[in-house]
Amino acid sequence: MLERFILQLVTLSIFSLLMGFTFCDFYKLSTLRKLIWFGIFLGISIFVLRIRGEFDLVLILPVPMLVAIVLAWLQKKKNG
Repeated sequence: MLERFILQLVTLSIFSLLMGFTFCDFYKLSTLRKLIWFGIFLGISIFVLRIRGEFDLVLILPVPMLVAIVLAWLQKKKNG
């Protein structure tokens, strides 16, 4: 059980690192938008952990991915 929890935590950490630095920096998102993305990611992760008792990646990963795409689209639209 502990091994599975650690594996899920490592997966979330890698996802957060790659999305936060690679994707968000590629589109030159402002610090505020990065914090919004991270706050949503953290909130969903904590909510799923409390409800399911584990980090259910199927429930966690789609929403932050969609938020990152929307934020990148807004940034691209702003920059012209």
